[in-house]
Amino acid sequence: MQLLKPGFNFENFDSEALLHKIEEAGRVCYQSASGAESANTFISNIIKRGHESVLEHEKITAVVICDRGVTHEIVRHRLASYSQESTRYCNYSGGVAFIIPPWVAAQPGRYPIDWLWLHGDPRGCPDALLKPENSAAVVWFWNMAVAERDYLKLLKRGWSPQEARSVLPNSLKTEIVMTMNIREWRHFFKLRTAPAAHPQMREVACPMLTVLQKRLPVLFEDIKI
Repeated sequence: MQLLKPGFNFENFDSEALLHKIEEAGRVCYQSASGAESANTFISNIIKRGHESVLEHEKITAVVICDRGVTHEIVRHRLASYSQESTRYCNYSGGVAFIIPPWVAAQPGRYPIDWLWLHGDPRGCPDALLKPENSAAVVWFWNMAVAERDYLKLLKRGWSPQEARSVLPNSLKTEIVMTMNIREWRHFFKLRTAPAAHPQMREVACPMLTVLQKRLPVLFEDIKI
């Protein structure tokens, strides 16, 4: 069994070219030519006016590794394109990977499942989980171990991956490619970095926003985490 933390990467894009294309599209509305006013100033004014449809002309793609519970929320953003790891076609006979929730005190790594532990002996459990204050987290770890055991057992008994996946939990690791236009990214971050958002969603969305605020401040700096 492999335990992972969530992560992400943005596909390469040219920040200056992206801003220039947004500026060009926006200036058509006003029939104005580029001059002393920079693209940053022009776009900043557009955002302040609420004229965000102009931002739809450019897009950014991210590759995200998280659990399937998080992707169930991500794909509710309909103005986007997604390609996600398929549990129908991916065969995890070599071992199942799970995402560690932020409230579980376990380190990423591979954990051989001790059959004694699965029958009540905690010796196969990560050391950090053996502390009394982490007793609830042991229940999570135990469920991941049982899910992997039963998934592999079903494969050996002839079930296909799309059949055996029925025993896999929300914590299953998945990889998703998501492409959104800039306006939708702004909407995504306003919802998914808010205090009321799910902790695991914020664990992904907040650092993503921080990266884009550094690369494209004029487009994202007004969104507060």
